[in-house]
Amino acid sequence: MFDCCIMNPPYDKSLHLKIIAEILPHCDKVVNISPCRWLEDPLARYKSNSEYKKFEDKVSKKIEDLIIVEADVANELFDIDHTDLGIYTLGNGGYDYSKLSEMDSITRKIFEKCKGNKTIMDISTIEGYRGPHEGFFGVIGSHRHPDSKFISDDYGLFTTYRETCGNKLIFFDSENERKNCFNYLTSKLLRYYSSKIRTNQRIPWQFVPVIDFKEDCTDSYLKQYFGLTDEEYKNIFC
Repeated sequence: MFDCCIMNPPYDKSLHLKIIAEILPHCDKVVNISPCRWLEDPLARYKSNSEYKKFEDKVSKKIEDLIIVEADVANELFDIDHTDLGIYTLGNGGYDYSKLSEMDSITRKIFEKCKGNKTIMDISTIEGYRGPHEGFFGVIGSHRHPDSKFISDDYGLFTTYRETCGNKLIFFDSENERKNCFNYLTSKLLRYYSSKIRTNQRIPWQFVPVIDFKEDCTDSYLKQYFGLTDEEYKNIFC
């Protein structure tokens, strides 16, 4: 049995959590620096196999203190791509980690639209499983782009077929619908939502609600559709 272990485990998916869980039974105290987005995920409770649930008993409940190094600072110091780091002190527990994953009002309003409605996951299809790519379609990636973007700002990239098993396609009835979808996925509101719900490189399309792509995707339309208050609207669009 060791008094204390100071560690900086590899950041490879959930490997850092597996290592912490393995070390804790052999130490009175563990001081560790590693990603903490898994604790900040507001949708963790709704995912079938989230790290939040998987490591709650073995890691989360052992946290005594947590200092968060925000992503921009962590990136500058360690050249790590868009993730908050946590300086954890683990041992007897007592830290209220549940507050880290609480949804703000804007995130909750967008998430609530997923319930009983179609999501981007529902209407998309994996490339290569639909035969010839005819008509109007948009290409969305399985991984996010820099700066918490769901898709690139390049409309030409959105409308061009690319041979990769990681992409999905959305089909439309008209060019207007395709343009409205693009404007929706590149809107300030969806960029904000992305920054809140993503925990790694993969995009959780099952939590991105579909809007009526026949409607022009203006800021005012999104405000009305998601029921944003004037203050929430200003926080996002102004």
